[in-house]
Amino acid sequence: MQNITIIDYLLLPVYLYIFYIIVRKRSIKYTDAEIRKIFFTTFWLRMFGSVAYTMMVQYYYGYGDSFTYYLGSNFLRDQLMQDPGNIKYFFAPAQEVGRWYEVTAENSYHMGYVSTASNLFIMKLSALVSILAFNKFLIISLFFGFFSFAGQWRLFLVFNDINKGKNLKLLAYGVLYTPSLWFWASGLMKDSICLGAIGFIVAILYKVFLKKQFSLKDILFLVILVYTVYAIKSYIIIVLAVSLATFIFARFMITVKNIVVKGLLTLIFFFASVVGAYVSNLNEQLQILAEESKIQVDTYQKNYGNSNAEDERTSGTVETKEIDASVTGMILHSPAAIFTCLFRPFIWESRKIMVLFTALESSLLLFCTLYLLFKTRVLGFVRILFSNEYVLFSLILSLLFALIIGFTTYNFGTIIRYKTILLPFYYFMLVHIYTIIQKYKSPDKIIAPV
Repeated sequence: MQNITIIDYLLLPVYLYIFYIIVRKRSIKYTDAEIRKIFFTTFWLRMFGSVAYTMMVQYYYGYGDSFTYYLGSNFLRDQLMQDPGNIKYFFAPAQEVGRWYEVTAENSYHMGYVSTASNLFIMKLSALVSILAFNKFLIISLFFGFFSFAGQWRLFLVFNDINKGKNLKLLAYGVLYTPSLWFWASGLMKDSICLGAIGFIVAILYKVFLKKQFSLKDILFLVILVYTVYAIKSYIIIVLAVSLATFIFARFMITVKNIVVKGLLTLIFFFASVVGAYVSNLNEQLQILAEESKIQVDTYQKNYGNSNAEDERTSGTVETKEIDASVTGMILHSPAAIFTCLFRPFIWESRKIMVLFTALESSLLLFCTLYLLFKTRVLGFVRILFSNEYVLFSLILSLLFALIIGFTTYNFGTIIRYKTILLPFYYFMLVHIYTIIQKYKSPDKIIAPV
């Protein structure tokens, strides 16, 4: 299906220029020349990624979630233009919208997607953006990429502030320039919205609670962002809440000197975390995520009549046997799930050039992790982890995301997209630890208590 037309290409430079003007005006506030350079580089990388990903979906794959969201948004937009009264379906439950779609659309091929609340939410966002984008697929994707860029830039500024401006270029390469981030999270996808929103959320929380710069506008924006992410991928908010609770706990524990009190408080916190997982119905969230991933793989196989079609384009799949998508099952398989999400596919698992790039990136991530473990002799790594709340927060968040994604996702191509949400935090953790150990002349000083 041809969703990119000549009109898209004619409008592309116009919208790129509009976004550039916005970025240029925003750059005036950055007096540091290096920061400004990184700002513009990040912008152009994200715009390039948005266009490149959209073209890949159109001309290489010929199918994908982006097409589904676009076609669903077209249906909503067309129905609204025909009858303004159909605006009610923008606020109706997904099942009701699905039934309406089934009896109204020319074919009900995408009914399963429209009836899924998280997918429908992206379709609604796309329909709203289409008003500003002349309903052009490539331009809508550009808007999604720009939002992702804006949120990730705010997150980078937080990380840079925590790192006190040290190793600026290294931080930028990890948090902003990583190919997976500007390519796989820049199109008309859930990942673009979630990555951008999580960046804004963390930036607002940092500004309000750590910098003590309260703003009613920020609070209102925060509420909207949290609702948006929860509507798209609720497990992200659950993981963020657990990680923030760990951050607060660690920040408090640093002030506690008595080892017995620390042990007691740790037990209480662990018990509260277990209760929180039960109350938040994490089992159900895991099952939903696993089912969505399985449905995606099954749909690819059904539509293209070849169970290896997706494998050839994404370099294989994780074993698709039935799994126990529960907290207990997740804990039992956690080491393999985390390792798979963070460090696979391996180079020898790549049969396509695009997947080879991803495998090289995963290998680099593994090498950097092993390098820091070697430099700190492991014990130093552990000491930094439990003495620095920012490192602990980033690690807990990264591991929880890696655990959930690696455990519930069957396809390497899907894992690559899903794990973009954790990569900025994991890279920041590595850079921050590297910055810390630069203060010491030998590993022994890192290991020794202060």
